Amino acid sequence: MSRPRTLGFEIGFATLALAMVVPLLRVAHPPIQDLPQHLATIRAIADFADPTLRFADTYVLELGRTQYLSYYLLAALLSKALGVVAANRLVLCAALVGTPYALRFLLRELEADERGAVLALPLTWNAHLILGFVNFVAGIPLAFLCLGLAARARKDGLPRQLVGLAALLVLTFTTHVVPFGFALLSSALILPGDGVRESVRRGLALVPSALAMAVWAKASPAGQATVTAARGDGGGGPEPVFLSAAESLAQLPNWLTDVLHVPDDERLLAAFGVLLLTAVTLGGDAGAPRPAVARARLVVGLLGPLAAAGYFVAPESYDWIWPIKARFPLLALYFLVASLRLPRGLAGHGLVLAAGLVAALSARAVDTAFHAFEAEEVVGLEEAIADIPPGERVVGLIYDKGSHHVKFSPFLHTVAYYQAARGGAVMFSFADFPQSPLRFREDVRPPRVGPRWEWMPERVRPEEELGFYNYAITRGGPGAIGGATSFERVGLHGRFQVWRRKAAAPAAGAPAAPDPADVPAP
Repeated sequence: MSRPRTLGFEIGFATLALAMVVPLLRVAHPPIQDLPQHLATIRAIADFADPTLRFADTYVLELGRTQYLSYYLLAALLSKALGVVAANRLVLCAALVGTPYALRFLLRELEADERGAVLALPLTWNAHLILGFVNFVAGIPLAFLCLGLAARARKDGLPRQLVGLAALLVLTFTTHVVPFGFALLSSALILPGDGVRESVRRGLALVPSALAMAVWAKASPAGQATVTAARGDGGGGPEPVFLSAAESLAQLPNWLTDVLHVPDDERLLAAFGVLLLTAVTLGGDAGAPRPAVARARLVVGLLGPLAAAGYFVAPESYDWIWPIKARFPLLALYFLVASLRLPRGLAGHGLVLAAGLVAALSARAVDTAFHAFEAEEVVGLEEAIADIPPGERVVGLIYDKGSHHVKFSPFLHTVAYYQAARGGAVMFSFADFPQSPLRFREDVRPPRVGPRWEWMPERVRPEEELGFYNYAITRGGPGAIGGATSFERVGLHGRFQVWRRKAAAPAAGAPAAPDPADVPAP
C-alpha cells in the first residue's frame, strides 16, 4: 500500500493541519462555551497557594476526585512559563493538530493509505470543540495512538511496545473516559493471538489502565454516576433521559460540524458526507494483509458501527452528566475514516484534494465567525474584569448568553474569565460537580444552586441569595440586581456591567467603612 513520503504531501498535510487551528490563534476570546471554566481550573491548579488569588479561602484541591487530569496538569505546568491562556491554547492546538497525525499513525500500522487522514480534517471544528469539551477532544488523538500501538504490538510483541501501550492507555484514561473506553476495548480485541501465553503476555498491557478505571468507577462520585448512566437505569437515583430514534436523528447535525449561524457549515457538512459516500463507494483494494493486521483492520472497522449504534441506544443525560450519547456520532465518523480504503489513481487524489478544500473552507468560515465575535460581542469584557480587585467573590448573571455568529452559549461561563485572570471564587462554577478537581470548602462556600441555575439568572433574588458575593458581572439584563438595595453599579462596558455590594451603613458615631475600591488588593 502506498505510504506518502513525498515532500509535497508532507508540506500540504502540515499546512492543512496547522490551518485548522488558526481561528484559535487569532482571537483573545474564542467563542467556546466551557473554555472560561477550564482556564479557571488550570489557574487554580497552577496557583492554588498564591495568597493574592485566595483560591484556598474557598476551595479544596483534590486531584484524585476526577480522571480529568492529564489536560489540566499539562496546561498548569506550561502556564508557569506561558501564562494560563497561552498554555491552554498550546495544549488544545496540539490536540487538534495531533489528531490527523495520530490517525496517520494508525493507518500506517493498518498498512493502509495514509492519505485517508486528510478526510478527518473537516471534522476538526465540531460541536464538542465549540462547547468546550476539551478533555474529550484531546482524548481522540490518544485513542488513535493506542489503536496504532496495539496493532504494532500485535505484529511485533516487543516489550517496549507493550510498556508504551500500557502508559498510553493510562494517559488516555486520565484525559477522557469515552475515547479511553474505545481504546481499551479495541486493544483487548487486537492483542490476543499466537497462543494463550502470548495473548496473556500482551494482555498485561491493559492491566494498569483497567485497574485505574475500576478504582475510579468504584471510589469516585463521577465514576459511580458514569457507571449508573452506562447501565441505563437510575440505580435508585435520578433517572437517565433517553430520546427517541426520530429525535436523535433530527439532532445529529448539531453534534457534528453544524456550529455557526451561517449556512456555510451546513453546506460543508453535506459536502463532507458526499466525500465519505464517494470514498465508501469507490473504495480501493487494501490488499491481503498479514493475519495480525487483518485482525486490527477488522476491529477498527467495527468501531464506527458500534459508535453509531451507541448514539441511538445510550441516554442523552444522567444527573449532572451531559451530553452522553452525543459523543458518539463524531467518533463514529472518525472511525469510519480510519477504516476507509481510498481508490487508486485520480479518484483517490481527487478525494484527498476535495477533503483538503472542505477542511480549508471550514477553517476560514470559523475564523470569520470568531473575528466577528471578538470585534462585535466581547467588547468590554476585559475592562469589566479589571474593575474587580483580585481574590474577590463574584457572581455571574448572564442574560445574553448567545452569539450572532457561533451556536450554543459562548457567554454562559463569562464570570470564570475573572477567576482565570484574578483568582477568587465565582459562581456559576464546575466546582460543585464531581468531575472537577476543585470543590468548595464546606465551611466557606457559596449557597448551593439548583440544576441549570446558570441558565436562569432572571430567577435569582439578589437580596436573599447573593449575600456571599461582593461583586457581580452581568451581560444583558441586569434584572433584579439593577433594583437591589444591596448592590450598586460601578462599571458599564459594552454589554457588560459590574456591580459591587454596598458598604453597610455605620452605626451612629462610628467611622464610615472604607470604600472597597480604595482598599489595596490583598
